[in-house]
Amino acid sequence: MIYFDNAATTPVSREAAEAVNRMMDSVFGNPSSLHSAGLAAEREIKAAAETIADILKVRPDEIYFTSGGTESNNLAIIGAAMARRRLGTHIITSRVEHPSVENAMKALESEGFEITRLPVSQSGLLNPADAVDAVRGDTILVSLMQLNNETGAVFDIAKISGLIKEKSSRVLFHTDGVQAFCKEPLNMAHVDLYSLSAHKIHGMKGAGALFIRKGVTIKPLLYGGGQQRGIRPGTENTPGIVSLAAAAKAQMKNLRQTRERVLMIKNELVGLAEELDDVFINGFGSPYILNMSFPGVKGETLVHALEREDIYISTGAACNSKHAGNTSLQALRLGTERVNSAVRFSFSELNTLEEAVKCKEAVIKTVIMLRRNIQKSH
Repeated sequence: MIYFDNAATTPVSREAAEAVNRMMDSVFGNPSSLHSAGLAAEREIKAAAETIADILKVRPDEIYFTSGGTESNNLAIIGAAMARRRLGTHIITSRVEHPSVENAMKALESEGFEITRLPVSQSGLLNPADAVDAVRGDTILVSLMQLNNETGAVFDIAKISGLIKEKSSRVLFHTDGVQAFCKEPLNMAHVDLYSLSAHKIHGMKGAGALFIRKGVTIKPLLYGGGQQRGIRPGTENTPGIVSLAAAAKAQMKNLRQTRERVLMIKNELVGLAEELDDVFINGFGSPYILNMSFPGVKGETLVHALEREDIYISTGAACNSKHAGNTSLQALRLGTERVNSAVRFSFSELNTLEEAVKCKEAVIKTVIMLRRNIQKSH
């Protein structure tokens, strides 16, 4: 099997699996319990927070564990908006955000908030000046992703957040770092809230975290026993949390080498544009994601044709795959044909150059065959 759909989810790493098994076998106590089994679980959560905080260069008591990227984004955006409503109701985001951000924005619109959605270039990039110009006296929050899950475009979060804070220090800055965590460097100096997820870096599904800078107040979405200082109550998912920390630690050990190898894999597939006619690359940026259009072939058709060869890619965001019409590619104004014929290849440290070579050969053969069949049918 050749698995090039890592932006949707990654296989669980050996380190994360071992951590999960250890938690379920011997550290299964409730972290809120006062006995030794509970205290052992609590220590594991604290150690996980220290690992994540060390990677982000923040404080361990600024890390809150969640069920994943969607909850982290919702908690950050809705929680911050509701806590700051008396200061204003204007929020800034972009037109290419993940559905967990965009749909949170729509929910806030129904509550009377005003949302400004910034455009991006045809390469998927955001002009920092556009973000700064959009800030008003009643702006309370800016939420921008770091790495786009469909195009791989990387926003200059350090620069944008710094410029935003220069214009108005009272505006909170949130970043959806789900695709970028442990892959792209980030200066957190001007970031107040940062979302991440375990299953994008070889951890368990159902685990994530949210960084909330000390002094930032957000309104909880859940109410319960007061765990995690009342910001995210509920019995902690200790196996998931520990898997997140174990996966993150493993990723960071070989980050530079992984990026170099993944870039070689991506560049091999970029070569499809030279070996096939009428092929487009949709955006440039992260080594981990490559989005390409093959006009004349529907993206979904190509995905299923390659699946029959045991090669797995996607047409875009997995969480949005059954709901057409809300994609980053449409915001790039590429035209209907390029959007409908687009597919995404996404990579991880487990992939090899040999896989890329085989995938490239299969794509060439399959696209030529499908285009020929379409011509015959006409």
